[in-house]
Amino acid sequence: MNVWVKRPSRRGKEKNVKTAQSRVVSKEFLWPIAFAAALLFCGCSSTDAGRKLEQSGQLGRAAEDSKTDFATAKALENFESPPETRYTLGAGDRITVMVWAHPELSGRRVIGPDGDVQVPYVGSIELAGLTADDAGAKLTRLLSDYYRGPFAAITIDSYSANSVTVLGHVAKPGVLHFDASPTLLEVLARAGTRNNKEDVSGAFTRCAIFRGRDRVIWVDLRPLLRGDDPALNIRLRRNDLVYVPDPDELVYVMGQVKNPGAYPLTSNMSFLSALAQAGGANDNAQPGEIVLARPSQNIRQVIDLQTLLHANGESNYSQHLPERD
Repeated sequence: MNVWVKRPSRRGKEKNVKTAQSRVVSKEFLWPIAFAAALLFCGCSSTDAGRKLEQSGQLGRAAEDSKTDFATAKALENFESPPETRYTLGAGDRITVMVWAHPELSGRRVIGPDGDVQVPYVGSIELAGLTADDAGAKLTRLLSDYYRGPFAAITIDSYSANSVTVLGHVAKPGVLHFDASPTLLEVLARAGTRNNKEDVSGAFTRCAIFRGRDRVIWVDLRPLLRGDDPALNIRLRRNDLVYVPDPDELVYVMGQVKNPGAYPLTSNMSFLSALAQAGGANDNAQPGEIVLARPSQNIRQVIDLQTLLHANGESNYSQHLPERD
């Protein structure tokens, strides 16, 4: 789409000023080349590094694929994890071990990457995958070999095992921790959009969810964010990876506007909202002769901004811009 906004000519000693142009272009771009996701995992063991490098290759192929096959409702239903009825311990959880009448055994512990904790006189105890009550019962049973009538209890100080990794076009990429298994919207809300003056292309349109080394689905986020299809807000599983690619559709607002530049073409964007995001026409613009152009459809139309503002939404230019040109 192109929009030309003429600058009024000046008479007298000043020379005529050439017509200024303000353009809004909607265009589909190729997705960015895959980023080096393996760099985020420097310092891992050789096995972990190999897995991360393999996963980064999957992200690379996903980023290069401009034709996304979104998951069907049945596929999403099969992929979604059931909600946890009781929290199970996992790596990174901080716990407090209390053994009655034995303060030397009590204290705070962190469950290691192998799922074990260290307890004096007992050694390593695997607690990952157990609830707090089950972990306390297991510790009590093991301590009974060394003490008479022990009783152990475990409380959770901080929840870290329910983690989801978010990569790509988000404000806070990395590992995010949740108290319970999060939904897709909860993960995206925590990661945030990259929406600032340096990077205005921050709208979510789609994402890929990787589970393990052999499962991946693509989710169309536009109907989810519009509220049209809440079923897309699936519940994730701990250690899932969510990849948000760069937006492939941008709107360019150039010329006699206050903030010319590129803006993400969202599902609810209209001509007026695109112009508003650019700050509107400046004092040098001629709003009565804005030209809206859509090169892919060979459309070129002159718009009077004042007429459009008083059209009460009846003009089709106030409706949503097309998602693809």
